[in-house]
Amino acid sequence: MAQKSAPIRLYDPDKLELINEETKMYWRKYQIDMELRELSEKTIYGYLNDLQSWWIYIYDNQNNKSILDINEDDITEFLYWCKKQGNNSRRIKRRMSSIAAFYKYLRKKRIVSENPMEFIDRPKKDTDVVEQTFLTIEQVEDMRSKLNGQVESAKTTHSKHIALMMRLYAFLSLSTMARVNAISNIKWDQIEWEDRLINNVLEKEGYIVTLYFSAEVLGYLHELLDFRQSNNIQDSGWVFYIPNRGGEASIANSTLNDWCKKIGLLIGVPTLHPHDFRHSASQIMKLSGAPIEEISALLHHQGLDVTKKHYLREDKKRLQESRDKYGV
Repeated sequence: MAQKSAPIRLYDPDKLELINEETKMYWRKYQIDMELRELSEKTIYGYLNDLQSWWIYIYDNQNNKSILDINEDDITEFLYWCKKQGNNSRRIKRRMSSIAAFYKYLRKKRIVSENPMEFIDRPKKDTDVVEQTFLTIEQVEDMRSKLNGQVESAKTTHSKHIALMMRLYAFLSLSTMARVNAISNIKWDQIEWEDRLINNVLEKEGYIVTLYFSAEVLGYLHELLDFRQSNNIQDSGWVFYIPNRGGEASIANSTLNDWCKKIGLLIGVPTLHPHDFRHSASQIMKLSGAPIEEISALLHHQGLDVTKKHYLREDKKRLQESRDKYGV
């Protein structure tokens, strides 16, 4: 586990007013582009936070140059400064991703001819190593039993509300194979109950997709909605929502990550990670005989290579049976 990155206090509203006008102009264009692609407010805000720190560094140390005049050496200088201030590699990689995404937009619009981030290597150390977990059918059944038990044993309105959402989160993630950010931003009005679909879901890279869920999940959705209505819990239209967070924001991804860890501990899989629901569902479908093309489509992959390489593992039992049948 990587140590928490030291914060860098660069934010200065007075200096932001003085940032190079060309830089600010292109940021506004980039922001419009992200909003048109329907990226979430949280995503746009995260990009802005990272970029504002960079712009203030340029203002303080690089003559307030326009981002069009910045090269890879200038960016490397900024990243090295962040590292010296205590940012760990994971934090550095996030800064690099935000800058790279900005230049990717500028290149797409033919404002720049190349993305300077393409010439800067990402750090490899000091990052969490996430163990890829494939839940078995038996472990999924155990998860179902334990989460149902939590719902039934809950003593307060709040604890039962959380238990209902945790159960729904686990099986909606498993059923739809959606990424955690997509799950966290689902609203009730996106659901087609009869067809068991969730429409217009924002997925990775701004793609809008349809999610398909099981009859079991349909029951969990109804149970959660009925519970909220019976207990007058206002959710601002979000499926996953904690009222005491305030405002109208959806649930934080970090909360869903914490729930996933708790679920993993319940079933004796302490390494369980939100992405493992995607791995597990795709593997179970494969073992049940589903065509890889359909698995890939449900994962919303652009091709079969990623599905084969990262989401399916070899069925050693079947390989041994095949070897015995056809081998020497």
